[in-house]
Amino acid sequence: MSDETRIALLIDAENISAQYADYIIDEVANYGTCSYKRIYGSWDRIVRTKWEAEINKNSLKPVMLLNNTRGKNASDSALIIDAMDILYGGTVDGFCIVSTDSDFTSLARRLTEAGKMVIGMGESDKATEALENAYDKFVYIDVLARQAEEERAAELAAEAKAKKAAARATQTTKVRDSKKPKDGNLPSKKMLEKRIKEIIMDNDDKSRPTDLGEIGQELNKTFRTFDVRYYNRKGGKKYKYLKEFVSDINGLTLDESSRNRIYVSLEKK
Repeated sequence: MSDETRIALLIDAENISAQYADYIIDEVANYGTCSYKRIYGSWDRIVRTKWEAEINKNSLKPVMLLNNTRGKNASDSALIIDAMDILYGGTVDGFCIVSTDSDFTSLARRLTEAGKMVIGMGESDKATEALENAYDKFVYIDVLARQAEEERAAELAAEAKAKKAAARATQTTKVRDSKKPKDGNLPSKKMLEKRIKEIIMDNDDKSRPTDLGEIGQELNKTFRTFDVRYYNRKGGKKYKYLKEFVSDINGLTLDESSRNRIYVSLEKK
């Protein structure tokens, strides 16, 4: 995604933990540049909490409100109003809404109807399927954070081994949560492999080559939560690029002879 793509980042502090702040900022940078960085919540959810430090660190603009009616979240309404104001202002190309609150389902659909790229972020065990499908892309921020922690732990373990530390076992960084967290609505690798082959066969029937970029687009349309970074390669490491993922599928051939193009086909028997 071009750095010239302008994104409005809107965070629901009532719904997302401050521990994910850095991961949110880094992930949005993959899609473009933040023209707006706003966080919404009641006073007690932002001031004198971990979010207060993250607001200063990441230059977020806090929008703090009082909930005038019990059971009603004023910050949700403020986020929706701001999103529509930004939409009509015509100053951004896309939105990133960080929340698993199902109240934002209609907002995501409305922004999509207006032709904007709409990205959602949230924790994998909280988002509903309806909410995820309302976005062009929904990112499980807790899964990405967990993978980053595991990678750091592996790096620290390798350093400890290289230095022949006597207490290597105790120095290895452990993942914070010993219980394996849920991965939400992630499609299995078998489901993805089947869909990829279906895409190729459909193009073959139309006498049309299958571009790797087209495969990525179709996978995102079918599985809104798909991201190759969630899956393990042979040997345990995570994939970084779709090319790596597709090249590991038996029965497929990649042709990189064309300039700036990679075509995928079924192996000829």
